[in-house]
Amino acid sequence: MNLPNFGQKIEESKEAIMLKRDIKMLFKLFLAVAEVDSLSFYKYNYEYNDFLYEFTIDKDGKNIDIEDINGKRYEVFLKDKDFTYGKVVVYDNIKSSNGLKKLLKELKGYLHQQYEMEKEQSGTESSFSIHVIHDEVLDEFAHNLRGGLKGLFNVDVFLDTNLDKHMAEFRSKEIKRVLIYLVNDDAIIKRDQELIKKMNELIIVIGPNDHILSMLCGKMGVQNYIPINEFRAEDIKSIIINTRKKLINKNKFDNKIIALSGISGGIGTTTIAMNMSNLLSKNLMDKNVLYIDLSITKGISNLFLGGNPLPEKNILDLVNSGEFNVGKNLENGLVRVRENFYAVTGIQRHIDKELIEQDTFIEKLLDYIVQSSEYFNFIIIDLGVADASNLKTTIFDLVNEIWLVTEMSLPYVSKLKTFYSLMKRAGLKEKLSFVVNRYDSKNAISVSDVTSILNMTHEEELGLILKIPNDYNTLGKAWNYCELASQVSSDSPFVNILEQILIEKGFYSYEKEEKKGFFSFFK
Repeated sequence: MNLPNFGQKIEESKEAIMLKRDIKMLFKLFLAVAEVDSLSFYKYNYEYNDFLYEFTIDKDGKNIDIEDINGKRYEVFLKDKDFTYGKVVVYDNIKSSNGLKKLLKELKGYLHQQYEMEKEQSGTESSFSIHVIHDEVLDEFAHNLRGGLKGLFNVDVFLDTNLDKHMAEFRSKEIKRVLIYLVNDDAIIKRDQELIKKMNELIIVIGPNDHILSMLCGKMGVQNYIPINEFRAEDIKSIIINTRKKLINKNKFDNKIIALSGISGGIGTTTIAMNMSNLLSKNLMDKNVLYIDLSITKGISNLFLGGNPLPEKNILDLVNSGEFNVGKNLENGLVRVRENFYAVTGIQRHIDKELIEQDTFIEKLLDYIVQSSEYFNFIIIDLGVADASNLKTTIFDLVNEIWLVTEMSLPYVSKLKTFYSLMKRAGLKEKLSFVVNRYDSKNAISVSDVTSILNMTHEEELGLILKIPNDYNTLGKAWNYCELASQVSSDSPFVNILEQILIEKGFYSYEKEEKKGFFSFFK
């Protein structure tokens, strides 16, 4: 622990001690206003669903032994709506008054501060929220569940009877969202089954002890079904803690690995690769996307996808750490951009270029990509400048598609012709697409001239050449602030054309686009 963190911990500890002292002073004042001699305070613990004994004090504020007190017990519960802080136990009749009511309100405010402070100190390892969708007949149970979940986790808990209202949040994918269905029968599950099948979140169903309903949930990919008569708070806590950091992938069919490489540096390969990854993850809520920065010069994707100028770990650490494991990989170079979008940081030192091109590393890299393809529907590999090195030719053999990024100037097209000939001789022509970036620049030659230089037929031109316009106004600003254009300028020419390319190549269907439009009013 460094010095600033140590100092912060000391300050937090001081605040907690002072708050605890103030709460005890309020309890002492409670004794005077209620005109009783002693009280005991029991703090409510949601994990154990029970009131746990804290202390017993007399009217002088001194701690006393509860066993020394005789007489009848009277209990005062300290609650706010669906949240319980604890209970006060006194051993004599309470004299009620408006002053006592105001004091109880003040006391609950201090207890809430203590709860928030403890919640902040314990925290959670990753940010997530919980949505509880419930049958109307289980409204009371749902409110109690919400209070319990808020007590167990440092998260927001939303309560509703309809999932449709919250689809905008689920589509945003900014944080992981846990979905809990609290049901009395199969009506809600059947109503939402198409949404459930497509969702990539952790889904828990709490319902009747019904084997048929449990089987229905299993067919839809819901792995966690808890009979309502067996429900315990610690069970649901265990499920969420053990699962929240894992990738949940229900759709492993038609997974794609795509390599992007530029004919020259600075031609826009990384910009296109990062933004297409972002668009895929935003538009396909049920898919997982992995971006890998394999540029052999200093990687810059970490600035855009991780906000980290100098990451401690990079792709070398990640690949050398061993098998694919999201929890471990997050500590060794894997970055969570959003819930279904992950990125691998590129090398930061030129001397690492030799390490990344060694045969032992390439072998481990291939193994890592193959393992991760079981979890990611799209793996976008940014190879930097195109060449015939062992690293890049090995990746070209592995991937489903190769996108070569170029510009329409004669020097670039001349390089492209040479590389195109190499790719054809290697039998990789069927994987190729040419991305012509900034095709409408002033010094650009025509598409027909390009195809003529490359000896391409008209049919080949239609299938191979993808054109992206010059959009410096958008990309220049985004680049200066290390932002993704697809995140901050979704209606810009660059983003619109890139999205159109992804649709035309079948990465997301027109049907998906229609559904996107249906939900667009949520945004």
